[in-house]
Amino acid sequence: MQRDGAPVESANQPGSNTVDPNSAPNQGLIPDASPWPSDAALPEGEGAELPLLYNDDAAVFEKRVALLLPLSGQHGELGRAMRHAAELAMFDIAGDDFILMPIDTAGTYQGGQNAAREAVDAGAKMILGPLFAESVSGASEVAKSANVPVVAFSNNRRVAESGVWVNGLIPEDQIARAAGYATTQGRYRFAALLPQNDYGRQIASGLNTVVSRVGGTLGRVAFYQPGSEDLQQTIRDFANYDARRANLRTHKAQLEADGSAGSKRALRRLEGVDTFGELDFDALILPATGGELRQVSSLLAYFDVDPSVVQFIGTFGWNDPGLFAEPALKGGIFAAPNPENWELFAARFERTFGSQPPRISSLAYDSTALAALMARDENNMSQQTLTSTSGFVGVDGIFRLTPDGQSERGYAIMQVQPDGAKVIAPAPASFDQVF
Repeated sequence: MQRDGAPVESANQPGSNTVDPNSAPNQGLIPDASPWPSDAALPEGEGAELPLLYNDDAAVFEKRVALLLPLSGQHGELGRAMRHAAELAMFDIAGDDFILMPIDTAGTYQGGQNAAREAVDAGAKMILGPLFAESVSGASEVAKSANVPVVAFSNNRRVAESGVWVNGLIPEDQIARAAGYATTQGRYRFAALLPQNDYGRQIASGLNTVVSRVGGTLGRVAFYQPGSEDLQQTIRDFANYDARRANLRTHKAQLEADGSAGSKRALRRLEGVDTFGELDFDALILPATGGELRQVSSLLAYFDVDPSVVQFIGTFGWNDPGLFAEPALKGGIFAAPNPENWELFAARFERTFGSQPPRISSLAYDSTALAALMARDENNMSQQTLTSTSGFVGVDGIFRLTPDGQSERGYAIMQVQPDGAKVIAPAPASFDQVF
């Protein structure tokens, strides 16, 4: 069992899939159509002993990569699961000289800084992680001064910079993909209802650019305070409910005054209708998740924002079985990695470690696989290789890192249906199909 902070030796086992050392990283992390080797490639169970090989002399020829995760504290269980995912990638792809060094950040700024310093002192040629933006900020200061690249698992693009890549599943990119799909279905008038917090403001900052890029226009944008007593009034105002309700009364009065047979038929059609007149948007961006999304969407339906008329657009956080039966979300769409590879990965993880992996553990697998593949050729452990425009292929599909520290991914479009989320547009297979 490796200690947190101690290097771990790669140990490819006989019979496991390997990667041609001469293949370029842009040929993909997954070497064949069956991307994960048999479970024989990894010692079974959490108790398997792995040799500890760290010493100063060995640093000359070992390819050391640090894995910075919250291995203690309130997020320790998540961090340990991500470490296991990284171990799977190491045994699948790494050469014998590849050393993975898990180091605890405790999920804090200071923890990230201390972990990065420990990684640099131990001779790390690359840092994978940390997970949280605060820890990334702490780690990046140390790593940049030592010229050690950081591939973080955060989805907050504000901590990205040259030499520090944000390789999480970024919500703004998911919205861009889903909004682009909506325009292909004839939806061009966008609105957004966002939480009044850092997450909502982060999304709002680039939303106009995102919508314009896909050919739409952004109109009404409103913020709400999650859980506040004012939430109902905020959504009532956003839906322009009172004016549309008044329009209905006026229209009914006109029909009644007319008194013709056609007017009487029109009045009958308005029975049970709460409002009259179209909204000024036909696509609505809703990045809320969980119980908050359930509450917001039900209030939208109550104030007559009909999801069969307005296309609701979410993020990968909508991929929650607890939300699929919500009537107000039926037909809503969100962008996500194609689910097939994840299902294979999750099944293998459970067989190996005895538990289901957290969804973001794939980030640790893909990033470790990338580092292990690059390490097969020392000349490939460079920023130029990391930012290959052709990108890479992993559990979550295609991804690539850009020189400014951002990442790009190819997402599928999922639609919420009562029996689950279904793929209605597959993820692209290459980046010339993404935008």
